[in-house]
Amino acid sequence: MTHRGQLAAAPAVLCPFTPRISPHADAVQRWSLHWATRHGLLDRPGARAAFARARFANLMCRAHPDAAEPELRLATAWLISIFVLDDLLERALVRDPEPARAAVTEVVRLLRDQQPAPILGTALGRPLAGALSEVWKRTEPRVSPVWRERFVGHVADYLAGTLWEAGNRVADRPPLLEEYRRMRHHSAATDMFFDLIEPMHGVELPASLLEDPDFGTARRTAGTVIGIFNDLISWPKEAAVGDHHNIVFSFQREQQLPLEEAVLAAVAEHDARMVEFQVARDRLEARWWGDPTAVVGITDLVHWIRGNVDWSLESGRYTPEEIPAPRRPAD
Repeated sequence: MTHRGQLAAAPAVLCPFTPRISPHADAVQRWSLHWATRHGLLDRPGARAAFARARFANLMCRAHPDAAEPELRLATAWLISIFVLDDLLERALVRDPEPARAAVTEVVRLLRDQQPAPILGTALGRPLAGALSEVWKRTEPRVSPVWRERFVGHVADYLAGTLWEAGNRVADRPPLLEEYRRMRHHSAATDMFFDLIEPMHGVELPASLLEDPDFGTARRTAGTVIGIFNDLISWPKEAAVGDHHNIVFSFQREQQLPLEEAVLAAVAEHDARMVEFQVARDRLEARWWGDPTAVVGITDLVHWIRGNVDWSLESGRYTPEEIPAPRRPAD
């Protein structure tokens, strides 16, 4: 395994899409630093510098290059809130599952009831609870009850995935490859962020598109491609802390592969899912390209895939400075 402080170069993967980024990226990045500071999300030592290196705004400005600046601010606020929540569930609550379950329950309740319960601040801490409450209040007027229910379901799926990971970490249990594939789709949170494509552009996808099997395949494979690429970028960070949740490690364990070959196996799976995405997208274009709303929903999936690659390579999220010390065994 990689030693702490080392970071492998990202392997070459199939990604035949043109990079794009919004002209508002620098302005949204500056705004996001003020927003996160105002909500008290950057109070720990070194947090502001790490936040600036991560450049979360760039991911949203690459995923939605044609969106207006106010919408990009909202998308970036969502991304920051989910990254903070993810880190909280992964690190601070991993040894005590009861607070983790309380946090998950209260986040879903906030979105379903549209009112934050007092316990939310206890479960998540007031800064994160306040940030989540604000982004939801800014999102909810833009969407229909049907969209809201779909989105909340996907948030619940994401949170279930994080709890599954937390339980594995407590038990020091490596997931099986097929199990990891299934649950990674939830823990990557791509479905909820793909839902946010719609309010970013002031549209709502027609039910007939959402029910189209090719659109389902496109969303599923786009999410898988993003999750695998994140694993290919982050495996040194996970190796440094003894985290089993990475498809590279799953290939390595189950197929008894050397690390280098396990990385190549993950690349091959990434590229196979990319081809599957392209086939589904081509079919959708043939049937839906006359509908401008459908075009938005399909095109931003492409932007998400390409944008995730470019952001991962330019962000400081996975640089050696961001790799934490190894976890100590539980008492």
